[in-house]
Amino acid sequence: MTSYTLQPYSKKPDEFQMIKRTPNTNNARIFLQYGLTDDIMNSLDTKYDDYDKCGWSFAEHSPENLQKLIPDTPKGNSQSWKIIVVISKNVGDDVCLKGALRGDDGTIMLMSSISPECQKTYKSSTTKSKDGKWRICRAKMIAPLFFWREIQYRI
Repeated sequence: MTSYTLQPYSKKPDEFQMIKRTPNTNNARIFLQYGLTDDIMNSLDTKYDDYDKCGWSFAEHSPENLQKLIPDTPKGNSQSWKIIVVISKNVGDDVCLKGALRGDDGTIMLMSSISPECQKTYKSSTTKSKDGKWRICRAKMIAPLFFWREIQYRI
């Protein structure tokens, strides 16, 4: 049976990543973060003794933030999305949003999006967002524990 767990991220031990464990392997694999279910999200152990928001704060559930978090891809365009939770972090003019979105089909996707200013120094791969100026990070979700807990509270 496949299981999911939260694991502290090695480069930022106060932030956590979701790991998918598959049968018959000892290796933990990073899960592509589309098509998640309430059961998967609620199965994550968020009982770590960590309450540091690491400079992140809740952001508005605005239409603008929603557009920044939806990838302009066939999967992103396949249905309508609503924000479950969104957080932001500002470092000077660099802004990053992290969000959990629910699709019409009831599934959840996890996305991180960066502002044009942040894109200048971001070294990993990105893809277009529905916003046009902001870019979606093509990477696993790494977020402080309060983000993961808040998803569980709201679903």
